[in-house]
Amino acid sequence: MKMKGTKLFAMEWGKIIRSPKVLISVIAVMLVPLMYSGLFLGTFWDPYERLTDLPVAIVNQDKGAEFEGKSLTAGKELVDELQERKDFDFSFVSEAEAMDGLENDKYYMMITIPENFSEQATTLLDDKPAPAQLIFKTNEGHNFLAAQIGGTAIEKVNSEISKKVTEAYTEIMFEQVEKISDGLKEAGDGATKLYDGTTELADGASKLKENMAKLADGAVQLKDGTAPLQAGVSKLTDGVSGLQAGAKSLSSGMDQLAQAEKQLEQGATASKAGANQLKQGLQQSSDASAELAQGAAALANGLNQLVQANPAMAEDPGVKQLLGASQAVMQGTKKLSEGQQQLVQGASQLTQGQEQLAAGMKQFGEKLNEAKAGSHQLADGSTQLLNGVKGLQGGVGQALGALDQLASGATQLDEGTGTLQDGIGKLQDGSNELASKLNEAADKSSEVKGNDDRISMFAGPVEVVESSINQVPNYGTGFAPYFLSLGLFVGALILTIVLPLVQSPDPTANGWSRFFSKTLLFVSVGVVQALLADWIMIQGLGLEVKDMGAFVGFSVLTSVTFMMIIQSLVTVFENPGRFMAIVLLIMQLVTCGGTFPMELTPKAMQAIGPWLPMTYTVNGFKAVISSGDISRMWSEVGMMAIYMVAFGALTLGFFIVRSRKDKANTAAPGEVLSSM
Repeated sequence: MKMKGTKLFAMEWGKIIRSPKVLISVIAVMLVPLMYSGLFLGTFWDPYERLTDLPVAIVNQDKGAEFEGKSLTAGKELVDELQERKDFDFSFVSEAEAMDGLENDKYYMMITIPENFSEQATTLLDDKPAPAQLIFKTNEGHNFLAAQIGGTAIEKVNSEISKKVTEAYTEIMFEQVEKISDGLKEAGDGATKLYDGTTELADGASKLKENMAKLADGAVQLKDGTAPLQAGVSKLTDGVSGLQAGAKSLSSGMDQLAQAEKQLEQGATASKAGANQLKQGLQQSSDASAELAQGAAALANGLNQLVQANPAMAEDPGVKQLLGASQAVMQGTKKLSEGQQQLVQGASQLTQGQEQLAAGMKQFGEKLNEAKAGSHQLADGSTQLLNGVKGLQGGVGQALGALDQLASGATQLDEGTGTLQDGIGKLQDGSNELASKLNEAADKSSEVKGNDDRISMFAGPVEVVESSINQVPNYGTGFAPYFLSLGLFVGALILTIVLPLVQSPDPTANGWSRFFSKTLLFVSVGVVQALLADWIMIQGLGLEVKDMGAFVGFSVLTSVTFMMIIQSLVTVFENPGRFMAIVLLIMQLVTCGGTFPMELTPKAMQAIGPWLPMTYTVNGFKAVISSGDISRMWSEVGMMAIYMVAFGALTLGFFIVRSRKDKANTAAPGEVLSSM
């Protein structure tokens, strides 16, 4: 079977060599990884070495400033330094020209030094310092990476500028230190005077202590003296409460009396009217009685005259009786008239009395109303008085509480003055020590002198020391594992278009022989691909690897692994298999960790990466190129062997099944002829 497979392999290559088109295609496919590794990586092998070709516009608008009596032109100094450094292809132009070049892709970025650049650099010692600004503007749409590279470079420039500005400030600071030394000397003299003053302060504190003791005693006595006041206020409250109750009763009684007075006043008015009517009636009756008396007198006189004129009639009993009766009537009417006059006089007196009574009742009502209002005021006043007394009672209670606090506070204050005396003693000691230390500080600060080395140290106190355990010299070396894996995978994928995957030169060959010949054909091309790619990277690009043998061997293994995976997919599934291989390639590109760290990719991609072969090829190449961790490489080799065995078994199974089908199809026509 082995001889049969080897023979088929030779026949496969013989057929390829005899067909120039196929041979050229195979050779072209072998060069695909070389294109990825040679052209792509070669183009971007170390872009930072060619930053001097990157066009950058510089716009200097700085107007300068005055600082500590010196002229400062930080913008011009920056321009001079940039001209010497030549980090980029600097062009020193106007703002309009720079903007036009940035918008029209002439410049990748522009750096503007604003007109207040020097002025803001002088504000470090101000209450509100304003940092000097460099305005960095990029056209990321033109080239994003160029903008990122420029941003990194401008940060470095900014750091160096900041250091120089700090050096200028530091030089001034050392000058100020000398002035501070003189100030410390003066402060030491002042501290000595302070010590002298604390002696007088101690005497005053002693007197204060004596007076505070008296204050504490007086506060206690005042507190004790207010106790009777509180008892008196309590009694006053009780008395005012009784007064309020009586005032309310008086007010209620006055209201009732006022109502009764109104009724009396109404009765007096009615009585007055009746008296007037009685007087008028009696007057009329008196007038009638007077007329009656006059008539009776006239009758009596007439009868007397008649009797005198007729003496004979005087003896007549009837006339005598009539004459006597007329006299009696005359006397009676006279008395009646006199009585009527007396009644009229009495009625007049009654009327006058009624008028006086009515007037008196009116006056009584007015006074009663005043008394009523007064009783109401008395009731209201007693209520207010009661409230006031209660407030007084509460105030006395608060006063007692305050006096308690006063007594306590006075006692504490008395104790505090003792503490104050102790503190003043410590202040004396401290001021004495302060004077000594200030004089010592003045002596020490006078020894501080600024020099170039010290100023430089102040401006840049921290120096970053970079180190790496597995240093990568350039951009291309860092991306070599990624692009080498990509090139070998793409080469294997394209090879399936050029080489026959299923058709065998010997249709009668069994499945094992077909598998051996086809796999060996793909593996041989894969080995050549890997060797060509390694050669161009080592010799052409100057790639430095930790272990040359491990690098070449791992490259060959990677190419063979990809060949067997893609051969299996396309052999078994044909064109859908190629599509599956393309999808596999895309998934590997975003999950293998060849560009950004896997931790920066979405969680879903991080979960997929360990299941795909390129993750292990990239890690293996990193081990043999940069880290030299051969044990890590062997770990990745083990994972790749699993892929080779799995997909090789799938391909073998396909050829065994296909061989049996081909034999069955070939035997079927012979059986038909024999039966005929």
